[in-house]
Amino acid sequence: MATKAKAKPTPAQRAVQITFVLKGHLKNVQISYLRVAAGLAQMRDQRLFAALGHDSLETYAQERLGLGRAALYRYMQIHDWVKEFHPGWLAKKPKGFIPELTDTFALMWIEQKLAAGGLGDDKQRELEKLRRKALDGKLSHDEFESVRSGARRETSPLAALLASLRAAQKRAKTVPSLPAAVLDEIAALIVRVSTLAEATKRVASIGGRERSRLRMIA
Repeated sequence: MATKAKAKPTPAQRAVQITFVLKGHLKNVQISYLRVAAGLAQMRDQRLFAALGHDSLETYAQERLGLGRAALYRYMQIHDWVKEFHPGWLAKKPKGFIPELTDTFALMWIEQKLAAGGLGDDKQRELEKLRRKALDGKLSHDEFESVRSGARRETSPLAALLASLRAAQKRAKTVPSLPAAVLDEIAALIVRVSTLAEATKRVASIGGRERSRLRMIA
């Protein structure tokens, strides 16, 4: 008895199959960059590069992996941020949505701004909304650039320095065997810059009120 020929899948069925495979490949790409970042962090934190005769992580990455300095420190930045804000992404079998590498930097910028604090209510809500969109993979490049450009215009050099120092303090706390004196020096510098920023803000506020008073008199 002749067997009935198996029906060929319809274009819609083929499209569904290929889409499923593509999602798997994309997930693997996203997991891969996190694993690269985790491996490099392990080489850094345990100073394993020295066991291969390298005097720094930079020379190890360049000579053994072909990674330039900029790419290396992008991976380091990603790892330290993910470890602090999204440790589940570093699990052996991570669950949930993981953004693409290019989108990761947008989410990292947003979360670091939120963590630094000192935002007005409107800006806080705006960044929280963008964070949710980024975590859902729905944040557009133009939307992010618009917000970041506005933040650059609003942020004073002292405020930017203070945010960088606070971020450095968080990273320093994760460095094994770092002398306590170094952490104390960073903390003291943060206090000094914060005090200076507040004083500058008060002077600017007084100047603004005085200009308004003069305009009213005129």
